[in-house]
Amino acid sequence: MNAVQILRCLCGALLLAALPPAQAASSADGAAADSCRTEYRPRLNELAFAAVGAPLKVADIRCHRPELIIPFAQKAAAVTLPAGVYPGISQDAANVYFALTGESGEEVSSCLLCDPLRYLAVPKDKEQTGILCVQSRLQVLSCAAPQSLSFAVHQRESLKENQCTPSLVYFGRSADILRFAFNDCRSQSAPALTYDLSLGREIRFLNDRYLIVKADNQGLSYRPLARTQKAQPQANQASAPQS
Repeated sequence: MNAVQILRCLCGALLLAALPPAQAASSADGAAADSCRTEYRPRLNELAFAAVGAPLKVADIRCHRPELIIPFAQKAAAVTLPAGVYPGISQDAANVYFALTGESGEEVSSCLLCDPLRYLAVPKDKEQTGILCVQSRLQVLSCAAPQSLSFAVHQRESLKENQCTPSLVYFGRSADILRFAFNDCRSQSAPALTYDLSLGREIRFLNDRYLIVKADNQGLSYRPLARTQKAQPQANQASAPQS
């Protein structure tokens, strides 16, 4: 090992004023930092209207992503931390990892001969509250003393509305016959699925059930009902055209 390599290792171990000695980090290439859930509209039992050609169901995707806020410029041992907001990028069982570059272009840096930095990290363990760490490219995790740095972790919410989800698409009424197509978000079928209202106003397609309130050639008024996992013979089933 030459002199430069020795200096890099020494600096890497002293990136932050760690309470315990610098330790091997778990991989930051784990799960995504953000958590998302899909919400469907209209909600159960909500009176809704779908115009001819419109789907009966759409999806909203709501996500929460952690962000690390450093309120003012700070320095800890060999690491310089500019003020800024640093987005979360991944997580594992032990830590949440954040980018070294903030939203406004500011960048966390270390000394010239130090092991290059890879991520900022905040431990998940509640007993380690107030601890900020850096992970180096040599997979070394160095942590500052608790409460020695000012920072906060917030959850930023984002919402993508009106996303496609597999759904029936209304295509009008003829006498007691309602006509639908099916959109699986890759393609849309011909409007060949039919329901006969004389058999009942509750219709079902796959596990989706709807109560038909009013139907004409302008649109469909309906209420989504609770999904079912079992066949319900009493529900009005779709009919395909006879060949």
